[in-house]
Amino acid sequence: MIATDIIEYSRCEVRRVDKELMLQIGKRLRKQREKLNMIREEFAEKAGISPQFLAEIENGKKGMSSETLYKICENFNLSADYILLGRIASDRLSSSGANTLNLLSEPYISYAEDILEIVDRIVNKAQKQ
Repeated sequence: MIATDIIEYSRCEVRRVDKELMLQIGKRLRKQREKLNMIREEFAEKAGISPQFLAEIENGKKGMSSETLYKICENFNLSADYILLGRIASDRLSSSGANTLNLLSEPYISYAEDILEIVDRIVNKAQKQ
């Protein structure tokens, strides 16, 4: 009886982790779509999926196939590492900055990404002046 309880608990825990992972993937995908100033319909069309399916991905209700992930990454020049794992491209950071980011987990990686975006905008604005 105890072994079946442990197995059932493990299954529930895996489902909870899967759901959390899908929510994080959806959040990162939505963030990138918004960063591109695209509405859901135009992003979905370019990705070759329906707007409804994109909404379900963004809301963590459905996962996407590797083919869909590939199309999204290829069509929008996005990193699969970022979409799936939240890893920011380390080629834009110093080695110590990349190492520091690798120590973070959600939600802190999202906070760090937001800060990096703000710094990037400031630098771009300063370079234009």
